[in-house]
Amino acid sequence: MENKIYCPVCRISFLNKEHLATGMVLICPICGAKVELTALEPDIQTRKFPQEPIEEIYERVAKYAELKKYVFNENKEMIMEGLLAKKEKFGDFYCPCRFDNIPENICPCLETRQGAVNRDGSCL
Repeated sequence: MENKIYCPVCRISFLNKEHLATGMVLICPICGAKVELTALEPDIQTRKFPQEPIEEIYERVAKYAELKKYVFNENKEMIMEGLLAKKEKFGDFYCPCRFDNIPENICPCLETRQGAVNRDGSCL
């Protein structure tokens, strides 16, 4: 049986074939975020797995790069610092390359998830 899981980070649903249990942690195949199952009935409920911000973003970015077969360039640490600064100032990991702190710009941003890296050769 396939289960539809909603990712609270990228706000996209994905299918999972594993047997699910409350408290289980899954990796979103869309954005690389850790997603914890908080309830199974009457509908599957999720939340972002609670982590320290630095641990969360480093793991999420690494998992996303692994899923997409991306390689970081020499600007990785500068971008990570920008993501952490935006998390501290605005409450989430908004892309440091974008001015608007809107849900579509939460890392990995919508444009990146839609193939900008493949098309342009790099993230902004």
